[in-house]
Amino acid sequence: MKCFEFKKIALSDPMSRDHDFVEHIASCSDCLNYVSDIRKMDADLAASLDVAIPSDLIAKLKLNTEIAMESEQPKYVRKYAVAASFALALFVAGFMASNQFASNSDFDGIHGDYLALVSGVVGHMKHESMTPVWSAGRANKNANALLASYDGEMQLKFMENLQFSKICVMGRYKGLHATVETSEGQVTFAYIKGDSVGNLHNASYDSYMSRVKPVRGGNLIITSKTMKAIDEADSQLEDAIYWDI
Repeated sequence: MKCFEFKKIALSDPMSRDHDFVEHIASCSDCLNYVSDIRKMDADLAASLDVAIPSDLIAKLKLNTEIAMESEQPKYVRKYAVAASFALALFVAGFMASNQFASNSDFDGIHGDYLALVSGVVGHMKHESMTPVWSAGRANKNANALLASYDGEMQLKFMENLQFSKICVMGRYKGLHATVETSEGQVTFAYIKGDSVGNLHNASYDSYMSRVKPVRGGNLIITSKTMKAIDEADSQLEDAIYWDI
C-alpha cells in the first residue's frame, strides 16, 4: 500500500484493521504520525459532543475552511476541508483540525521569557518584510474570526487603520500577526496565546523597538522602529480590545 492510498483510507476509517493498512503503519513512521493525529482529532471530537456548541461556531468553521482552501496544503487536505461542510460533526472535526492556535505546542515555554516572544515576532517581520494592505473591513473580519477560534469573547472593536491580519509562525510560536497604520508609520502587533509574561516589558532587538504586555490568554507584542509609534498603537489597541488587559 502506498502512502497516498493509506491516507485516503485513514481519513474515512482511521481505525481500520485491514491487513495492508495495519502493515503499512508498522513500516512507515510518517503515516503512523498522520493516522495518530486523525485518531486524536476523532477522540477530541467525541469529547466535544458532550458540551454545548458555541453559537458562533459555524462562522469560525467557515473561516477556517476558507483558510484551508487558500493555503498550499496537499490536495487531500483541501478535499477534507470541503467535505467538512456537509455534516455538523465533520464541521466540528474540521475546525479542531484547522484551528490556527491549537497547533502551537510550545505555550508552556513562554513563562517569563519575553525576549523569545520579541525575537520571534521581529524575526518573522524581517523574513516577511512586506505584508499586503487589505481593506479595513477584511482585516477586521479576519482578525476577529481568528481570535474567536480561540475564545468567542475575544474581539477587537472596528479599527479603521487595521491593514492586515493572519496567523503566522513567529519563532517557536504561532500567533495572530497584524499591522496598523499610525501617524508614525506602520506598526506590527502580534497576539500569542500562552502563559502571561506577568508584566509589561519594553525591549530593543535587531533595530526594532518592542513592547510585550500580558492580555487575556496570552501576550500582545507591539513592534515598530520608534517607541512613539508603539505608544500610539498601544493606546489604540487598548481602546479596541474587548478583553481585559
